Amino acid sequence: MGRRVAIIGMGRIGTAIARGYLLAGASPEDLIGTVKRAESVERVKAQVPIRVTTDNSAAADADVVVLAVKPRQAFEVLEEIKPSLGPDQLMISVVAGVPLQAMEGLIPCRIIRAMPNIGIIKSRGVTVISKGIRASDDDVNETCGVFKSLGKCYVMDESYMNAVTSLSGSGPAFIAMVMDAMQEAGVLIGLPSDISWMLVMDTLESTLELLRDYEPASLMRSVATPGGVTINGIWRGEERGLRGTIMDMIEATNRKGAEISRELMEELKRYIGEELGSRR
Repeated sequence: MGRRVAIIGMGRIGTAIARGYLLAGASPEDLIGTVKRAESVERVKAQVPIRVTTDNSAAADADVVVLAVKPRQAFEVLEEIKPSLGPDQLMISVVAGVPLQAMEGLIPCRIIRAMPNIGIIKSRGVTVISKGIRASDDDVNETCGVFKSLGKCYVMDESYMNAVTSLSGSGPAFIAMVMDAMQEAGVLIGLPSDISWMLVMDTLESTLELLRDYEPASLMRSVATPGGVTINGIWRGEERGLRGTIMDMIEATNRKGAEISRELMEELKRYIGEELGSRR
C-alpha cells in the first residue's frame, strides 16, 4: 500500500489535486475525498475514480491530509478533524489567506502551504508552496511532485504568498478579462465573433512562444514600426493608463488578500478565546 491521502473538500481544486496524485502514481485505493453534501458524492466520483464520503474523519487514517476548503470554513474544519490528526501526518493546505502559523497553532501535523491557480484543472497550473516549521525537505519534494504533475511548482518563502495569490492565483481572471476585451474589439471593427475569438486565442499562443525569447518591451518594439498602426495603438493604451490600470488591479487584489488574512486571524483569535472560555 502506498501513502494514504485524504482530500478534505472536493471542489474544483481538490478534485484536480486528486487527479494530480493519480498522475503522480498513487493508487485510487489510497485516495479518499470528502464533500459537504451527499448529493455531491456521485458527481465527484464521476470525475476521479476514488472513494468519496461526507465524513471528514477520513483524515484519521491518512498519511497526507489535503485541506481544500473555503477560507471561512477552514478553522471550523480544522477544529472538527483535530482529534484525528497527529505529528506523523503531513497536511497540505491550499486555503487562501490562512498562514502557516495559524494552522501550526491549532494542529500537530507537519504543514505545507500551497497556492495553486485554476490552471491545475487542465494540468497547466502554477503552484507555489511554502514549508512550515515542522515540515521536512522530503515533505516539500513530495508535495511539489504532486503539483508538478499538474503544471509547474515553485518553493518560496511564505512572505511572498499574498503577492503570489494576487499575481498567479488571480492572474487567469485578469488575462481572461483582457482577452475578452480584445475579442469584443474584433467584433467592433467588423470581425465575426467566432473568428475574432479564434484570432485572439491564436495570437495569445504565438505571443507566449515569442516571449520565451523576447523581453516584453523588445517584442513591442519589434512589432511597432515607426508611424505605423501598432505604435498608434500602444500610444492610445499609454494615454488611457492601461499598464497603470493593470498594475493597480493586481495591487488592489494584494491589498484585499492582506485584509482577508487579517480578518481570518482575528476570527481565529475569537474562535480560540470562545473555545477556552467554554472549557472553563
